[in-house]
Amino acid sequence: MSEGARTLVLTVPDWPALAVTIREDINVSEPVMVVRAGVVYSANASARKHGVVRGMNTRSAQLRCPHAHVYPFDLDRDHQEFATAVTVLDQIVARFSLFHPGTVTIPISSLERTYENEERAVHDLLTELIDATGWEVFAGIADTPFAALLAADSQTRVEPGRTGKFLAPLSVDRLRLVDSQFTPLTVLLHRLGIDRLGQLATLPRTQVYTRFGETGARAWLLASGHTYELPREHVRSRDFTVSAPVEPPTGRLDIISFKARELATDFVERIREAGLVCTHVRIVLHASNDTYERTWHLDTLTETTLADRVRWQAAGWQGSRTEKTPHAEDSGGSDANEDGIHHIEFFAQELVAPLRAQSNLFAPHTDDVSAALERIQGLFGIDAVNVPALQGGRSPEETNLWTPWRHSTEPARDPQAPWPGALPPPRPTLVENTPVDLLNEYGEPVVARPAGLDSTPRVLRTREGTQAVTNFSSAWPVDTQWWGKHQYHVRCQVVTETGEAYVLCKEAGQWAIVGRYA
Repeated sequence: MSEGARTLVLTVPDWPALAVTIREDINVSEPVMVVRAGVVYSANASARKHGVVRGMNTRSAQLRCPHAHVYPFDLDRDHQEFATAVTVLDQIVARFSLFHPGTVTIPISSLERTYENEERAVHDLLTELIDATGWEVFAGIADTPFAALLAADSQTRVEPGRTGKFLAPLSVDRLRLVDSQFTPLTVLLHRLGIDRLGQLATLPRTQVYTRFGETGARAWLLASGHTYELPREHVRSRDFTVSAPVEPPTGRLDIISFKARELATDFVERIREAGLVCTHVRIVLHASNDTYERTWHLDTLTETTLADRVRWQAAGWQGSRTEKTPHAEDSGGSDANEDGIHHIEFFAQELVAPLRAQSNLFAPHTDDVSAALERIQGLFGIDAVNVPALQGGRSPEETNLWTPWRHSTEPARDPQAPWPGALPPPRPTLVENTPVDLLNEYGEPVVARPAGLDSTPRVLRTREGTQAVTNFSSAWPVDTQWWGKHQYHVRCQVVTETGEAYVLCKEAGQWAIVGRYA
């Protein structure tokens, strides 16, 4: 039915907005926006008619469509509401993977015995899925999952062997649909005048890797019509499977998630110790009279991502079970339930070795680089070349320790010691001390007191201009060395409408930015 490794992608357009409509029982004709980090993450057709587009500043979007329903991004909600489609696909498709909520990938090879050709497969799958859910569903077929994902936007079937030509005129920004880690790369590519995937694909692969690292190599492969797994060493023969009982059996999602996290820790550690990368994980939940399994596509494998997917999968199992036995008692309300989940299993479906490049910026010249740095130290002193290290402290500035190249310096403050009032992780990527004004909705300075802030921060004013504050943490005071050189200041974290996050500190009546997050 197909040539090569063809992929079908089924996607529900504007899924986060549609999930809100379903969860909140909003009429589909009413405009809905989902916002994340101060910008529009998803908008339904009604909102787009008023000029709302993805990536637009939230305030600008609300000015264009003031009557829109606005909800924050919620990945749990997206997964839970999409469980309906997953249940349908379970009954009609032998193998598929969840790319992200609202989008699934299906290898064409798994449909060859059921359908005579690709067109018939798409027609029948769309019909059954739409009839069961009532949602609008788009389909795309291409030689690679990435191309099929983009083809689904325009409901296109890309002929075998023409994937590169299909991708060439598309913007490099489309790489962000695969992984948000491509965002810095796409910004840099635009600055270099590389705006289209075809332009990226024409560059020499080795030079792209040398300049942009593994992220650039992955982007080049995708833009060229390949999957980024192709140059990796497939190791499917390695068995990475972990399982554990849930005792007593339960339907409580919090208990299931907690048990899953314990199991995920062992699973992730085994894969990391082997020096491998797992891109697809099959999760199997066993109940007394049922088995609920799912294959998940994962950009990053961590204990948290696995535990989250177990929770979402368990929620889908509960929903399907309720539909089968609508009068059955809800198993999620008690700790122990004979009909609940009693066993969890993780299977590594896709294991690959990390991408090994043909060339590297420093690898062939490591000795030369070291010799050059040591030569600089010989000419100008050992402090002429420093590398960063971590030490104890409460502020971002205090935790920085600069150590001379190839010299061991004992931290002045133990990083493992308790530091009451210390900044919680993650640490800011940039440390500075820039005076700013933090204002409330009346344009008055926000006053920091031992009990907290006296008003809600609304505006952050810097030398570059003003930004609306969309989120902020509770303030916490730091009161030290009362016996000597008394230090007292108040810190808080804020997020602005542009998505930028800062650590602010107020000392001696003046607010200042002391750290920026990437």
